[in-house]
Amino acid sequence: MLVGFMADIPFVVSSRYIRTFDDYSRGSGGRWAQHDIIGDKPVLEYLGPDVEKISFTMQLRANQGISPARELKKLRKLRDNGKVFPLVVGGNMVTNNMWVLESIDESVSFWGKAGSMLSVKVNVTLKEYAGGGLL
Repeated sequence: MLVGFMADIPFVVSSRYIRTFDDYSRGSGGRWAQHDIIGDKPVLEYLGPDVEKISFTMQLRANQGISPARELKKLRKLRDNGKVFPLVVGGNMVTNNMWVLESIDESVSFWGKAGSMLSVKVNVTLKEYAGGGLL
């Protein structure tokens, strides 16, 4: 069952294959300029909304039909190439804008024979790319 996707990486759950995410969080804020006033409190000026950020974790496990090393290679390439991509969850785009993979943090839990990764936890941070407009 397809849960969603980012770029060419699907989030999938089936009886023999699992690639999804946990600990999903989303946040944003407003952009404010502060103008200093001599002898008085500064004046704030609202500039507009800031871009959104999303973070989540992925547990990539060989016993769930995933090659952790291959998946990490895809994620690193997506981050390092600065590729802009859609983010879809539950059949809907998360926003009308595209996204970039801002950072990944990896933590290997189990190693196999000859140093192969069996399980790795990946913390993913995405940032909204508002400059590209709609899909």
